[in-house]
Amino acid sequence: MKKLTFLQIGLGSMGKRRIRNLGVNGENNIIGFDISPEKRKEAEEKYGIKTVDNLNDVSEKDFDALLISTSPEKHGDYIRFALKNKKHFFVEHPTNDDGYREIIQSTDKDPGIVMAPSCTMRFYTPIKMMKKILEERKIGKILAFQYHMGQYLPDWHPWEDYRLVYFSKKETGACREMLPFELIWLNWLMNSSVEDVSGTIAKVSDLDMEADDIISANVKYKNGILGNVLIDVISRKPVRTLRILGSEGVLDWERFDHVIKIYDAKSKTTEIIPAPKGNPETGYVNEEEMYNDEIKMFLDAIYGRVNYPFSFEENLANLRILFQITKQS
Repeated sequence: MKKLTFLQIGLGSMGKRRIRNLGVNGENNIIGFDISPEKRKEAEEKYGIKTVDNLNDVSEKDFDALLISTSPEKHGDYIRFALKNKKHFFVEHPTNDDGYREIIQSTDKDPGIVMAPSCTMRFYTPIKMMKKILEERKIGKILAFQYHMGQYLPDWHPWEDYRLVYFSKKETGACREMLPFELIWLNWLMNSSVEDVSGTIAKVSDLDMEADDIISANVKYKNGILGNVLIDVISRKPVRTLRILGSEGVLDWERFDHVIKIYDAKSKTTEIIPAPKGNPETGYVNEEEMYNDEIKMFLDAIYGRVNYPFSFEENLANLRILFQITKQS
């Protein structure tokens, strides 16, 4: 089988991660693009790839697929670039819908072109474990849930000034990014999509930035499940805490405790299931395994082995939940 060549758009922390993900999956024919000479030099030295600072230096014959790992406000330009050149593409999670209209409404889309929006957490082992537990109805019918994701924003990228990064800007703020990002896997666990939402997005801290730093959302799913979702970038202790109320029990998960707890209402007992920690790359917080598996799914879709499991239509629906909350605030 012919080896593909990948064009990696953006060589920041996520761009470098995607180069590693491709390499782990046996794909080493990579061209990197970034306007920053420092980032290009680092990628060349660290990963031995060729880089360019102008896409005009790359012919459509030079690559087969691209991965878009820029800041969110630039996604639309590169999505249109991919569609124009009829190339497979993968894109990191967005904060706006620029480019989505072209994807969804295009009448001349090639059905052989894989268009893959990121859905990283659906590949995270503890979340896959919880999906299986819920499908086995170990807590009965799901009725409601509470979820809290929080981490102090300056700790996101401790190697750089948070005030200079896209996630501190008003339109591309971290909370705007993380609400629809978390809904991707929460919807998957609930086996439904959000039908209605009310909530607030605001800035309550003294962080030196324009972006909002907290979102509180009450969601109602099409299958009747109710949820409360709190997203913040002010929690000095990192948290990802989920509690699901079922008709026969309760599921509790705090990511950094590395266990899943299942309370059984009949026996009045709690089963504690160890959840693997995974292996972060040096200097990174999140485990590499889920990112490797996500890119493997993208590659398998390109090679015709599977269908990619998440669509831009689903992603747009999650973005619209964010837009509704923004209008209400």
